[in-house]
Amino acid sequence: AILQAIDWLQANEVRLVNVSLAGPYNKLIDRGVQAAARRGMVVIAAAGNTGPDGPPRYPAALRQTIAVTAVDANLRPYDAAPTGAHIDVAAPGVDVFVQGAEAARYMTGTSIAAPFVTAVVAASPEASAMQDAEAVRAWLAEITLDLGEPGPDALFGAGLVQTPAPCGDRG
Repeated sequence: AILQAIDWLQANEVRLVNVSLAGPYNKLIDRGVQAAARRGMVVIAAAGNTGPDGPPRYPAALRQTIAVTAVDANLRPYDAAPTGAHIDVAAPGVDVFVQGAEAARYMTGTSIAAPFVTAVVAASPEASAMQDAEAVRAWLAEITLDLGEPGPDALFGAGLVQTPAPCGDRG
């Protein structure tokens, strides 16, 4: 079903995709994401909720994706977020108020953080026109607030994603 969804998105010329799911390595998902990346799709993916000592989760751990971890309102790491060299950036993901179809509630996880990053990329004409994860990753690194150890690290990646301009500041 995931591969069918990627194919459908590609057929409909969707170039930026949020994947708020994570699991063990899957060769078919790997090949599907690689094929989508070759055709210009950028996938922003939740890093997973396996904890700091847990294994990398996929598709976020694939180099063709942007892996997003979660932080709380005090910029502390989400305690169930994995760590590793594959983590690219962080975004709010702990106790985020989310409006659902039936009711609103607080939710936590890297799956909540990933849409923040997707929205920042989608809102930027420059970034949304980029056709590979490496370019988007570099752009995101330029607009992050460094957290933790100076420079990119296994806990926060490049840091907390910031919006490049205040919301509503359209001149």
